[in-house]
Amino acid sequence: MGESKKQINSNRIIILLLAVLLVVGAVKIATLTDDVKNLKRQNSNLDSEIQMLKNEINSIYNNVDKQLKEQASLISGVDYNIGNPSEDMKSVQLSLTVVPKMISDDMELSVAIEGNSALLERNGNEFTGTIDVGLFVDYDQWPLLSIKTSEGTKTEYLEGVDVSYLFSDHLPALEADMSASSKLSNGKLQIDAGFRISSKPVSEKTPITFTSFILVEEVNGKEISRQDITNEVRKSGENYNTRYIKSFEVSSEDTLKVYVIAEDSLGYIHKTLVHYWIESENGAQAETVFGGETIFDKNGNMLYGDKSLWG
Repeated sequence: MGESKKQINSNRIIILLLAVLLVVGAVKIATLTDDVKNLKRQNSNLDSEIQMLKNEINSIYNNVDKQLKEQASLISGVDYNIGNPSEDMKSVQLSLTVVPKMISDDMELSVAIEGNSALLERNGNEFTGTIDVGLFVDYDQWPLLSIKTSEGTKTEYLEGVDVSYLFSDHLPALEADMSASSKLSNGKLQIDAGFRISSKPVSEKTPITFTSFILVEEVNGKEISRQDITNEVRKSGENYNTRYIKSFEVSSEDTLKVYVIAEDSLGYIHKTLVHYWIESENGAQAETVFGGETIFDKNGNMLYGDKSLWG
């Protein structure tokens, strides 16, 4: 009987000690949790301070770079205006006003871009003129100013004059994509996708529209299907939505492209890749759901876009 009481008392002591240890452990866990939160907060504050410092450094660098460019520049100012497109919608007229830093009586100014050049007329300290600029000038190309005097000719790119990709202000835009699931089994690729085409006019006043829409399927660079979907897209207005369910006979080394070709009323050809399937070496599937718009002329010359998508 006495031993039983001793055992009970011993168990109670053990339970009490365990309870105390649990309380102590809970307190320590709570303390450690607070410490972790504080460390995370401090780390977050440190990240914010580092980002603020980076922003300040970038701001200082940009200001210094800007001042150095202004000091090195041949001109003290330039104004420009982009006019209306030509009747054939292949170019727009760029009007320029340039003020050189140093002016002499024999000074002549001219501007050139994409093989076109034009002289600027002097009016006091200003030189003004116009030049035709194509709709598909690349983003890193600027008008080149030439200043000719008896001492020689100096040139400078007018980087503040943005004439890149002016087509976006005049031509309709083509977008298309698939929210797709693809599965390869026993040599058959099954695609089940939501298919959307968006053909956006620049504005209601713009006369240029799409005249046709073609859905193309291609395996290993070889066209296997071409479907005219012009009527379906036109009936849907600016946004065409449908379900795309199809199976293809392919192997793991094959590539499949599904894309839309749209021709506008000027004859420009717009392509957009909406589905790209290829199986990598480890068996994983790779997809490009939206490849962006690419624009070609009537002769197939690419004017805008990623050439690698259509190699």
